[in-house]
Amino acid sequence: MENINKVYKETPFQTAGPFLHIGCMPNSVGIEGIYNSDIGTNPFPNKQSEDLIKITGSIFDGKGEALDDVLLETWQSDENGKYSDVFGFARFVPDKITKKFSLFTLKPGPVKNFDGKLQSPHILLSISSRGLNMSLNTRIYFDDDNLKNDPLISFIIENHNDESSLVAKKIDKKNYLFNVFLQGDAETIFLNL
Repeated sequence: MENINKVYKETPFQTAGPFLHIGCMPNSVGIEGIYNSDIGTNPFPNKQSEDLIKITGSIFDGKGEALDDVLLETWQSDENGKYSDVFGFARFVPDKITKKFSLFTLKPGPVKNFDGKLQSPHILLSISSRGLNMSLNTRIYFDDDNLKNDPLISFIIENHNDESSLVAKKIDKKNYLFNVFLQGDAETIFLNL
């Protein structure tokens, strides 16, 4: 009964990680044979592989080092700009050795903004990593699309900011490169959602 009025210190706040692979399904982290396929590894299983593009890249910390303890989630429309309850979601982690992620997906179509204007094709990207108190959210646009009329890109440019951190670079017909910088001079633009 003597401890009833004692005030205890609050425990320290915990950041995400370092075991972000726990949020993934077994096959994605090297535990094979439990499921034939993992949820979120193929955002459009109803599409043929020849219809898909590949986005690769790395997530860099403030020191410029590529991270492997990162959980990435994407959400996107299909090629016609339509969102689905079933398709368009992906969850994945970078490779432990190369520290690069790969996303095989459809190139999305333009979607309507709340005011009816079209947004340029993009993929929503959420990032959870060690040292982060909350997930970071950004977008992946494509450098071979017309971006000048996109409402978000226009807002960024009007406010004298460089939108290039949101744009995946086209390597060839089916491949894009998209790196994310969590801090520093090349820091990616993150959205307050």
